[in-house]
Amino acid sequence: MKIEVQNLEITFKILDEIDKSRIPKIIEDTTNLAYELTKKYAKPHIQTGQLEKNIRHKIKNHAGVVWIDDINMIVDWRGKKVNYAVFVLKGTRPHKIEAKRKKALRFYFKSLDEFVYRKSVYHPGYKGDDFLKKAVEETFRRIDKMF
Repeated sequence: MKIEVQNLEITFKILDEIDKSRIPKIIEDTTNLAYELTKKYAKPHIQTGQLEKNIRHKIKNHAGVVWIDDINMIVDWRGKKVNYAVFVLKGTRPHKIEAKRKKALRFYFKSLDEFVYRKSVYHPGYKGDDFLKKAVEETFRRIDKMF
């Protein structure tokens, strides 16, 4: 997955003028902001809680990183193992989902207000929501205001 950030000339100019001793704190604040915004924009997609648990961040060697970990999020797709966050971000076509490791699938059925168990379900597809891109864009808007 690639997120392209453009038009950073003003931000780089401001960074050049900042007291260098403030840079580690700025990196920390920016990373924490990006992490919180990623969790905020992912919120509508959190059903089991695994996606929320797997949004991680760290600061190492004067760089901040925010990512979605693979723990308990790997699914089979066309013979490959992929993190299902890709489908939340990019969407899916209609498809059948079958229980493989368990006897049944469990999901919350809103209109019944209860959990339902099925051996298989037909997923109608999903257009996707690139919440990571939204978080990055808002982070950069706020960074400009922070400076």
